[in-house]
Amino acid sequence: MTSKSPRSRPRLQDVATLAGVSLSAASRILRGDEDDFGADTCRRVIAAAEKLGWRRNLLVSGMQTGRTRTVGVVIPPYDSFWVAVLAGIHGALGDDDYLPITVWLGDLDHMPHFEADERQGVALMNRLLDRRVDGLILWPPFGLAYYEHARELRDRTVPVVMIDYHGDKPICDTVTTNEMRAAKDVAKHLVGLGHRRIAYIGGRETASQAWAQERRESLEAVLAGRADVEFASWRLNRDGSDAPEVCRRLLSSRFRPTAVVAASDHEAVHVYHAAAELGLAVPGDISVVGFADLDFARSMAPPLTTVRQRASEIGRRAAALLLGRLAGKAPGAFVDARIDADFVPRQSTGPARR
Repeated sequence: MTSKSPRSRPRLQDVATLAGVSLSAASRILRGDEDDFGADTCRRVIAAAEKLGWRRNLLVSGMQTGRTRTVGVVIPPYDSFWVAVLAGIHGALGDDDYLPITVWLGDLDHMPHFEADERQGVALMNRLLDRRVDGLILWPPFGLAYYEHARELRDRTVPVVMIDYHGDKPICDTVTTNEMRAAKDVAKHLVGLGHRRIAYIGGRETASQAWAQERRESLEAVLAGRADVEFASWRLNRDGSDAPEVCRRLLSSRFRPTAVVAASDHEAVHVYHAAAELGLAVPGDISVVGFADLDFARSMAPPLTTVRQRASEIGRRAAALLLGRLAGKAPGAFVDARIDADFVPRQSTGPARR
């Protein structure tokens, strides 16, 4: 008994024959180049392709055009913010028939800082480039390495978009949160509740995490114009491992803040724990504001007042910038796109204690 041979894959020539057109005409129409052909011809070619189940051979197409329609995305699903950013990137790229190849270093429990794994990180980006991705979308810890290796990457004529990264000298298109507007919303809320001693607990302000510095400086700038407000900032060490200790020192310091603004919801969790250890009530003794509106913020006790970053919009904007570069429709200068955030008041903030 002989087995039935598998059905052969339909060729472009089969589509052209069924539609009654030349091979060149079928190829151009199926690539979307329909301007030189009549509507009836285009319909016949598309109908023939659908009937035969023909699909483009992207390997051949990439050899012909020099484009693989793939984008390297070096972003881990680190928390719900970055998951939403990835969803935005994937959605926007998919809408334009691009395939994201998402990679990252390390595991989610022990995410290494790129600075400690620079060689491995550069090798990772080069692996993507060796597979001829058309562009790269990078997360902040890759910012410093990109800056140091920018010439090497530029020589390979691959456009790059950085998310949540802002350097003094622009080296690529970037998409970040509108930190100044968010700081104004936070300050307006706390000052309106009568808070006059406000502290900031900051994350690691390394060269590749410029967002942390900009977030602190934005709040400092907003409050500097108020003579009736005292402001102090406290910072974690390079890897953020001393967060519990710093939060305890902050809340028990002589400054005695009535409100604490955390660089992110992650730091806000440590502020809650330190307050509980010191017998302070949130918000009765200390009001707390986070940043990002991560998936656990609403379920904290009490629910956390925070700034909701528009993560999916950030991801889609990053993808749009990259696609614009690939299509030759982007401006000559690098774009620094700023996405507004939304202030979300909950029960972790209240009137300042007397």
